[in-house]
Amino acid sequence: MPAVVEKLRTKARADHRARIPMNKLDAAHREVLIRAINNVLATENAVFTYAQIIDGLPIGDVAYDRRNPNLYGDDHPLDSGHEELCPGVLDKAREVVPKWDPVMLAFDPKVINAFQRASPGTKMFNTRLIEMVAVSLHQLAVILHQLGFRMHRPESDIEYVTNWTMSKPDYEDEYWEPIKPYPTVFTHPYYSDWEVYPEGVVDMIGYWVEDRIFGGVVLFDRRAELDEDGNLTGEPTNIYLQPARAKVTCRVTQLLDHQQKALVDFLLATKSETGVNQEDASPVPCPLPIIVDDRNRTRVSPEDALVVRGIYRDIWERTPLTTEEWRIQKRRPQDWIDYPEIAAQGLVLNTRNADVPLPDNRLKRYLEGKEEVPDGPIKRMFDEYKELVGYDQDAERNVRQRTESNVELEAAEEGSAKQQEGESEQGSEVKGGEAEDGTAQRETEKAHVVKVDTLESLQDFLSAGRGGSPSPAS
Repeated sequence: MPAVVEKLRTKARADHRARIPMNKLDAAHREVLIRAINNVLATENAVFTYAQIIDGLPIGDVAYDRRNPNLYGDDHPLDSGHEELCPGVLDKAREVVPKWDPVMLAFDPKVINAFQRASPGTKMFNTRLIEMVAVSLHQLAVILHQLGFRMHRPESDIEYVTNWTMSKPDYEDEYWEPIKPYPTVFTHPYYSDWEVYPEGVVDMIGYWVEDRIFGGVVLFDRRAELDEDGNLTGEPTNIYLQPARAKVTCRVTQLLDHQQKALVDFLLATKSETGVNQEDASPVPCPLPIIVDDRNRTRVSPEDALVVRGIYRDIWERTPLTTEEWRIQKRRPQDWIDYPEIAAQGLVLNTRNADVPLPDNRLKRYLEGKEEVPDGPIKRMFDEYKELVGYDQDAERNVRQRTESNVELEAAEEGSAKQQEGESEQGSEVKGGEAEDGTAQRETEKAHVVKVDTLESLQDFLSAGRGGSPSPAS
């Protein structure tokens, strides 16, 4: 593995040196890219994200909003010690962020060349625009951190929090060792190979910024895009995101068509169209960050994305897993957040042989024709449910009525049983003839209860118990 790390480090530094500046683009393409970057930087989310870099520490809610924050222990200082930005930080961010200069940024030659060749409106043009905006946000994070604002006070807190480790537990454990913290608290758990990255630890902060602004690190299907000469000439697919937020999948997830279109529309919008700093409702709303959910059905496990499927942005961005690490990942439990088709499958298995009503959820709306579900594993599971279990709205309504009736019926039977018990005690003190009459009456009531299998018959029964006349049982 050390040899692999060294090879990737050499490749990363070579790619970094080979970058070319933005001014190599023609005026039209350069103007589009600058406008797209400004549209993103003008959003409050972007300003707030960069403000945390200026502060020197993320706020606690953001730091813990990750599937694996690597912040262990109940007494971690970020757990309750940094709930908001330090005074003046947000104002500083609003002052500094818009002042970025295009000469600061440089890009992979094959990306710039592909963008330059592409005509506006084409899939290649839009995809390369998204890529260059993502890289720009990453680089601006690196530059901002290198400027060394660190406005958090006292400044010593930054080093203390970054290097903090969990206290040793009270119980005796000879094998206990503290978990080594990352060299920065601005982290994306899947992009932490700082020994490989050309900018070192600071590149980890760049990936963190991508996740907070875009909704994940922006990736591409390079296997489909790259030709034999290593140029981006192939027809691109929709982009992928590698999220890190809590309660969001950790798998590499492809955007849907409408999600990518909304993103492109926002990037291409003029300042008056975006309205990100205006009080008026924006004609072109900002879709960022894009939070993927169970509708994003095209997913790839992180351990397979780069090596097996060829989904990445830079070949050196993640160190391949060892064989043992790869096996551990393959043995991970599959939950509904990462594998949404499991939720549909569980619903089929749980209701296939059970006479229970469907909850008012997406499956029910699909079966009733009120919601369309795109082709994919979820739709296949829903169709399997319909085929194996069947669905009829009238039957479903009857099931719901029976369920409601059974609840009320159980209460009625419980009351009847208590009444019978009382009558039994009283019957022991009366004459035999009267006891026999009481027994016959209870048997009649019991027989009537058994036949109560609908809401209407239950209502008749209750009415009869109050002195009314019961209707004939069906």
